[in-house]
Amino acid sequence: MTDSAPRSCGGLSAEEALRRLGATPGDVSGDWGIGAWAASGGTVLVDYGYAELPEALSRGTEAATVFAAFGEEDFVYTVNGVVATRFELYLPHWRQGGDPDRLLAHMRELGMPEEEAPDYFQIRITRALALAERATSVHLSPAHHAVPAIVGSVDHLY
Repeated sequence: MTDSAPRSCGGLSAEEALRRLGATPGDVSGDWGIGAWAASGGTVLVDYGYAELPEALSRGTEAATVFAAFGEEDFVYTVNGVVATRFELYLPHWRQGGDPDRLLAHMRELGMPEEEAPDYFQIRITRALALAERATSVHLSPAHHAVPAIVGSVDHLY
């Protein structure tokens, strides 16, 4: 696992996503950074560290975060600054938030267990990333990823 948190932000440009986080595009002078890739339907961000960023990113839109590091694994889906669905990746059946079942149909289609499943370990990150794409309609293709990210410092968040 890496210590990064991919985030999909529906309808936001890479520059706007960084601005909402208080990052200056191109500033890599700090210890904590974030990369933003323009994608079909919005932006995908990857930061190193973890902060509760989705609420700020989702004002007027939606955002999904898949976090896997430091022994923690979480999925958070926010809409207009409010957490709709949140769960630990190894416990997708134990959801919280204002609308915990909002993504349940997508979760079922992706084969995410509705009760505890010890054999789920090997595939949970991949399925959580697929869920983020379905929830936000943001798709990062290989062609999008081939373009260098716009980067910025986010030291103020840590």
